[in-house]
Amino acid sequence: MSSDSEPSENLLIGRQMVKEFVGESDLQKINADVRHEQRDDIFTQTSAEFIAEVCFSAYARPGLEFRERALMNIAMLIALNRKPELKIHIRAAYRNGLTEEQICEACRHAMIYCGVPAGRDALFVASDVFADLKQSGEYKGQ
Repeated sequence: MSSDSEPSENLLIGRQMVKEFVGESDLQKINADVRHEQRDDIFTQTSAEFIAEVCFSAYARPGLEFRERALMNIAMLIALNRKPELKIHIRAAYRNGLTEEQICEACRHAMIYCGVPAGRDALFVASDVFADLKQSGEYKGQ
């Protein structure tokens, strides 16, 4: 963990990419959820640091736009049955330009390769995300 030293360049890049990808308000919600569900200790800090430094710094690489990465994330999280992360990434995908219809189609298409139960669960997660977006006033339409 680099808390005892200066943050690496990748950690700084990753933290910036997280903010750009999920947005400041969603980042605050995610951080609050993590603190609520997990202890604010060395293990949680290490996890958050790794995710920013390794995973999100990759978002700065050339070749794919945020929305393309978001679509890939949705597909992989459906395949892995990671519903809490899927919820975060569906919100981020919408924030980064994917429409409700495109996200629905990605979930539907996942039924072919991941199985109907996985795709159906993803549709339910997406439905919950869009209900939340509409209720909060964050939904801007297709």
